[in-house]
Amino acid sequence: MTGERARGRDRGTDPADRWRLSVFHLVGLAAGGVLGSGWVTSASKVEGAAGTKSWLVWLVGGLLMFVIAWVMVELAQDAPKTGGLIFLPLQTSGPLVATVVAAGLWIFYLINLVAEAVMMAHDLSWWKGAHVTNGTSLTTPGWLLVLAGMVVIYALNLLLPRIFFRVNSWITVLKIVIIVITVLLLAEQGHHSISSGLTEHGWISALTSVVGSGVIYTYVGFQGPLDFAGNVQRTAGRWRHGARRPAVGDDPVRERAREVSRLRWAVLGTLVGSVLLYEALQFAYQHNVIGTGSNNGMPTIADVVQDHQAGVLRVVFHVAGVLAPLGAGLVFAHALTREVAALGRAHLTHRGLQTARRTTMGRHHGIYWLVLLVNLCIGVVILCLERGNISNLMAVTGVLALIVYAMPAVVLVAQRNRLVTRSKRRRVVQCVLARVSFALIALVLYLTGWPDVWRGMVALAVGCVLLLGLPLVSLRWPGFGRFYDAKAHALLFRRWRHDAAAKAALILLGYLAALTLLTLWGNAAPSTLSTPGKQSNPSYHTKTKVLGGATVVVAMVAFQALVVTSQQFLTAADGSRRLPAPATAAV
Repeated sequence: MTGERARGRDRGTDPADRWRLSVFHLVGLAAGGVLGSGWVTSASKVEGAAGTKSWLVWLVGGLLMFVIAWVMVELAQDAPKTGGLIFLPLQTSGPLVATVVAAGLWIFYLINLVAEAVMMAHDLSWWKGAHVTNGTSLTTPGWLLVLAGMVVIYALNLLLPRIFFRVNSWITVLKIVIIVITVLLLAEQGHHSISSGLTEHGWISALTSVVGSGVIYTYVGFQGPLDFAGNVQRTAGRWRHGARRPAVGDDPVRERAREVSRLRWAVLGTLVGSVLLYEALQFAYQHNVIGTGSNNGMPTIADVVQDHQAGVLRVVFHVAGVLAPLGAGLVFAHALTREVAALGRAHLTHRGLQTARRTTMGRHHGIYWLVLLVNLCIGVVILCLERGNISNLMAVTGVLALIVYAMPAVVLVAQRNRLVTRSKRRRVVQCVLARVSFALIALVLYLTGWPDVWRGMVALAVGCVLLLGLPLVSLRWPGFGRFYDAKAHALLFRRWRHDAAAKAALILLGYLAALTLLTLWGNAAPSTLSTPGKQSNPSYHTKTKVLGGATVVVAMVAFQALVVTSQQFLTAADGSRRLPAPATAAV
């Protein structure tokens, strides 16, 4: 038996988790997720909502996501784990909290992928001359194009890992180049506009516009490298299967520092670069649109390009319009297979999804084709429910993404004494960043507005009911367990007075319910200053400040309660819930 086969048959080790990713592939994951379809739709919405303050909207949104990403990177570099967005909450707070996070992440990734397929169809329709939508729903050609796009995304995920990551990375490079070319052509051939917008409210206008114009949706996706934190290449050299044998003179501390640096720069560097790129795109867009003082009826970038005289710009734009969502869809589809596999290993979902060896089309592929098939079916259901409405898909994606991004802050603080030894100052910084991140996420969700928040919360509730309820069905009818084999963790709620895992889940669910009610009470309408009358209504801003402050207070109370309960869970586990050592990548 060859060494490669022997390594693939190690007990408890999934061959797919032994692949090592270089910094090029990590940046391809991060940039590939961020540079999706949002750049096509958000520029006009930002311009309509904030006018000359549109640059501030992108900056505020980027700073918000930078703080969140910083917290997630701090956790990932101390506890590198492929599938860690689900595994780490499981180890820290128990299976019930992990199920809530898993439901949000699963649906968030799937809806994002469906949205990318819809945007691909919109640009493909330009080549074919077909109409994708007839107002609010998909036409027959639109359905066919969207379904074809989803199938292509999932089919490309069946490539060998080493081929897939190379393809994805070079697609990312190509779409960055094309977007830059689009920006330069728009800036050069456009005419300077006098765009009048809502400038008098400053930061309040910018912050409110962030959640009402799709900016949050545009920035999500940076977490791609964090989904594969256990696969970060730890040695110099080519991307390969299995770890390189230590050479004479190798310094483990130095190699560890290089690994952390790769992960940090891939995520945070991508966010900084995307902020600069989106700022440039917004300015180029402004050079091609003459503002009329109205916040409604703003032409999109696609409209600007269609009316442009330069045929080269049209072709470049529409090529980017297909490649950008394609690349983002590839990242989300591939990352979701690893997160679902982590769910299977924790018995939070069907155990047959937990390893690539049992569900691959080939022995050495490391591809979770069964997970891809399941996700494709669920994606079609989501598409049917929303009928291809891109605005609703983007809104639900943003809400669920923020809920998922909140839990790493709790894990970081609850596990602060169990992570890699840090200086006291570093731990203080981590605790402050975690609390700021959690509070900002709560505030942004409140400002998002009831019409978007309730959709996201309903989607989360449906996911939780399915993940927690299906194992109960297996207990009731054992025959069903042959098709769906998972532990009935919902039974832990019976011991909620004494079980820390149940307490943590109830605190999290209660917090999300309180956040939803606060949004209904204080922001029942879509939270954007482009809504007629809001910009000139002082009582609206006063109410926003008061209830926004109340939301932050509720978030801080819930955060501390989650930290304390999670620490109780860790203590009760008596050391059995340890995070992975930084030097170990295997699941």
